Amino acid sequence: MKPLLPYFSLLVLLGNTSLPAQTNSLTPDVIKACKDARDFQGCAKSFKGVQTTNTQNTSNAPEECNDEGWCIAKAGKDNFGLSKVVGWSYKSTDNGIHYQSPKLYKIKHKGSSNRYLARKYVWHYYIDATPGTSGYYKTVSSGERKCGYHANGSYYCYSTRPKRVWVPGTPSKPGGSRVTQYTWVHDCKDLTYAYYYSGKLKGKWKKRDEKAAGCSGIEDLTRLRLTL
Repeated sequence: MKPLLPYFSLLVLLGNTSLPAQTNSLTPDVIKACKDARDFQGCAKSFKGVQTTNTQNTSNAPEECNDEGWCIAKAGKDNFGLSKVVGWSYKSTDNGIHYQSPKLYKIKHKGSSNRYLARKYVWHYYIDATPGTSGYYKTVSSGERKCGYHANGSYYCYSTRPKRVWVPGTPSKPGGSRVTQYTWVHDCKDLTYAYYYSGKLKGKWKKRDEKAAGCSGIEDLTRLRLTL
């Protein structure tokens, strides 16, 4: 992971806003979330007016957090200005905030109902704006010049034009906060796990050292309809 830029240097990058105002609104959590963004100012602006501590909620009681940094979300906004998933555990990482459902599920696969354990996740993160590109003509073959004689003995010479194809441009995409849902799946027999995004496997199944705790009571869990 790249080292954080000095706090003062990041403030300077924000441009015309006065230093005292930026100092009051920019926190280390914002710096951590936006440090790798190409548009640091745009990323930081998405936090404007949003508290970034883990204690933000509608009551005065702080959120409960464990030693690993997982906290139980209460009503409010997170670092990306998005509504927290109330009642779910969440943790800030280098690529965003991940919310973990307190509920476990089982998945039926190839006739086996009590082998695959699952848990739902919600991922909040920030993406940079992507500029659009213009279309252009691309030359795929050069022109040729041909000369010779006709059957009647007359001489001829002509040239062909280069062959070009049109390459369309791409539209621009706005930056900002985004939400993605995914599912963690664990094979209680082979002791492997994988992640599914929008119902499709992302990456490969990986080995883990031990069976997940939820495997012991998997027969009593609600079935989640997901095709493996």
